[in-house]
This record gives sequence, structure tokens and C-alpha cells, in this order.
Amino acid sequence: MITFSAIATKQYVFICFKCKVYEQQHCMSTCLRIIKVGHDILKRYVADIMKRRPNTTLLEWTSILLILASVLALVLQLVSYQNIRSDLQLGMTIADVPVGGMSLGEAEDTLTRIYSTPVELHFLDEVFYLEPAEISFRLEAESMLAIADTYRTDTSFWSSYWDYLWRRTSDPAVVPIVAEYSRSQLRNFLVDLAARYDLQPIPPKLNAQSLVIVPGSPGYRLDIESSMTIIDMALRVPTNRRVLLTVQDSFIETPTINALENLIDSYIKQLDFNGIVSVEVVDLLSGEQLSINKGVAYAGLSIMKIPIILETYRVLDTDPLEETAKLIEGSIVESSNLHANILLSQLGSGDKIVGASVLTSNMQLLGLENTFMAGYFDQEGGVPPVVQTTANRRTDVDTDPDAFMQTTPDDMASLLTMLYQCSRDGGGAITVVFVDKITQRECQSIINLLSRNKIATLIEAGVPEGVSVAHKHGFGDGDTIGDAGIVFSPGGDYVVVVYIWQSEYLEWENSAPMVANISRMIFNYFNS
Repeated sequence: MITFSAIATKQYVFICFKCKVYEQQHCMSTCLRIIKVGHDILKRYVADIMKRRPNTTLLEWTSILLILASVLALVLQLVSYQNIRSDLQLGMTIADVPVGGMSLGEAEDTLTRIYSTPVELHFLDEVFYLEPAEISFRLEAESMLAIADTYRTDTSFWSSYWDYLWRRTSDPAVVPIVAEYSRSQLRNFLVDLAARYDLQPIPPKLNAQSLVIVPGSPGYRLDIESSMTIIDMALRVPTNRRVLLTVQDSFIETPTINALENLIDSYIKQLDFNGIVSVEVVDLLSGEQLSINKGVAYAGLSIMKIPIILETYRVLDTDPLEETAKLIEGSIVESSNLHANILLSQLGSGDKIVGASVLTSNMQLLGLENTFMAGYFDQEGGVPPVVQTTANRRTDVDTDPDAFMQTTPDDMASLLTMLYQCSRDGGGAITVVFVDKITQRECQSIINLLSRNKIATLIEAGVPEGVSVAHKHGFGDGDTIGDAGIVFSPGGDYVVVVYIWQSEYLEWENSAPMVANISRMIFNYFNS
């Protein structure tokens, strides 16, 4: 009996010494109490049995063994619980890292190892690695572990032990990350990256040889602020530490109409042309306008037949009769001066001069202050009246314009713009000034007529085949050439007026290609 009791006591003590450092006093004191009680019970019970040894039954010995097993199981459960309680709570996460069942030291090592891994940065197709140490990243492991340990120390030992025995579990604890780093160092890192890998856009270039504006190409740049936000998130997670840096396209401004003006200026200068070139362009979508040598008075030429046709439709109450329709067509399509003069005569009730005066007055109403007719086509003899305009009073430039009919490129550009607006929706100055006198249908008829003026040169020669051009051209005494029209291009409709003057004879083989090339530049601009 003494041997048995001693062996049992040694076994209990051995189990008790397996208690760990944390809360050792609970484990040891409980073990010793259990040992004492168990030992006393066994001692008395066995002593009683020994007194009646001869009569000891199997049931009594079985009871002894059951008591011994119960005490042993109780001690084993306590030790097992103590082992679990000395470690971090099962299921616990710190900074999204599972640390349940780890000691504090193991958890710290695990957190440090994971959060020391570099962040993978993707700059388009380039890959870089950001070491946390490069930006002084520091994980506050001690403070997080201290918070984690409170889930053990702030709960009652015996209450938790009771829950353990009955297998009652609580929700796993979650400890958020606590870390800091240098944002200035991160910014400097990204600034350096951007300096090496950003692609600057290529601006448009003027090519005077090919007569085009080369559009250039876009670039891209690193969005530092947005990328810093994404990297911050990647630094605070244990997995998926991969970042697609924010890269923005760097677009260049599309070539402006000013760039077109520079291109035309460059072209004219390289020709070393000893004369005057005026160019007017109106973007019919945006209203933007280009003017080179604006407000210069030129001979009206056959371009003045556009106002004549407009005036003819103004006085008509119905569709033109066959005879009038032939006169209108002949004036534009055949550029017949005779037909134009007949229309002038009709405007003046049989007097061409009066008709010219009526036309001039109505052009003034439309705001075309530098446009007039004081005579008719092919007029010979007679002294023309002196008609002064802002344009022909200029002293800085003089094209020696026809005294009987004059205009400026900007006046003709304005008139064509009005016709276009009227033809589209019945709007613009024409229908406002001539209320109920000009209809949208009539304006469209004029444009259709101008589109039938096929000469395969001047403005027409500067656009691809199949592009509609509604225009009227003109020549004057060997020193002036002009063309004014509306181009209906895929890239947008526009008005273009070109006048060229030279004091000496203006060779057609030189002047016509000049107008064509200017027209080509303008078309390329709208369709680049």
C-alpha cells in the first residue's frame, strides 16, 4: 500500500511540474491540492480495505482505480488547458496573420518575417521591388502582442478553464496592424521612378515639305499620389503584396488652328513670293477662324457672282423659272459674265448699275462692309464712282483692286459661312436680315450650284477625289487670282478663301499650285 501511494503521488507531482511559467501559481497550487486530497482518500480507502483484506471485492478495487483515474484525468486536463492558455488564443490573428497557438516570441518572429517581404511594383511592363526598410517601415510588434495578450490575462483563469472543460468557445480575437513608415521616403522613391520611366509626349510638328502637321504621339506618367495610396494598402497586408502603379496617359493638345496658320505662313515664306497672299479659314463646327492678311481689298473677280446669285434668290417668290435657272447656272457653272450681268439687270429692273447698287446695299446689311459693286462685268469706259471702304483706304497694303467691284477674303468667308448656316437649319444672319425672303431650301440650292463648279484646280486640287467642294473662283487682269468655297470633308466642314495678288503678271502655273497646296494643308489639318 505504501508503495502504491508513493508511486501515485510521484506521478501527480511529475504532472504538476509540467505547468508552464504563465500562471504557474494556479496550476501548481491546484495540482498539490488535488494530490493531497486524492492521496488522503486513497490512503484511508486503501487502509480500510487492508483491514478487511480477506473480504475485499473486485468492485472495491475497481472503485479505487476509477478514483485514481479521475484524479489523474482532472490533473491532465488542467495541465492541457494551462498549455493552451499560456499561448495566444486559438484562431487569433494579428495584422491579418494567423498566430493562434503560438507563443509571443513565435508570433513576433512570424510577423517580422512576413512584413519584411518586399512589395512588388508594376510600372506598365516593368517590375520593381520596394523593400520596407527603404522607407523606414516599422511594425509595432510589441504593442500588438501586448494587446493580443490581454485576451488571456484579462479573463478569469477558472472561468476560462470551466469553458474549456465544457468545450465552450469564443470568437477569435482580431488585432489590427500597427505600423509606421516615412511617406517622404516613399514619395522620393516614386519621384525617382517617374523620372526614369515616364514617357514625355511628342508635340506636333510642322512639315512644310509634305504640307501636313504631324500630330505627334502621347506619353504617360506615374500618378504619384494615387500610387502612394495603393502602396500604403499593400504595406499593411501579409499577402498579395503586389501593386499595379497608377499610370496616366499624357496627351498633347491636338494641333490648333494657330498651328495651321504657322504652317501656311512657313510655306508662303519659303516660296519667296513677291506679292500678297490672303487666307481665311472658318471651322464650321467650332467657329474658329484663321486669318492671314485679313482686311485686304481685292478685285471682286467672278467670286462676286456668289452675292449676285444670293440676291437673285432673295427677290424670287417662287422657284426660278427655266430662263432664270439657266442664267443662275451659267453664272456659276460656266462662270458666264454675260449671264451674271443679265441677273444684275433684273435686280435693277433693267439697269445693271442699279442692280449693282441694290446688291451692295444688301451686302452692307449682312455686315460685308468691304464688298461692293459699282458697275458690272466686262464694263468698258466710264469713270467709276469712288467707293471708299475700310479695306481700300489702307495705306500699308495696296493690290490695286478693281474700282467697279471689290471685296475682302474675310467678307467672302463670312458670306459663305452664312450660306452654310442657312442651308443647315435655316439659321444665321441671312434669314435674320432677309426675313421671309430667303429659305433654307434656297440656300441649299445655292450651295448645290456651287458644288457643280468643277475645275479640278485651285481649292479642288487640294482635296482628295470624292470630297465635295462648293466654290467659286476668279481671275483678274493677270495680277489677281482667288477662290472661295465650302469644303465638306470627313473631318469636318470648313470655309476656305484664298486670294493672291502680284504687281507683275501672275503666272498661272505658279499661282494655281500655290492655292492648291494651301488648300491641301487646310484639308490635312481638318483630317489629320
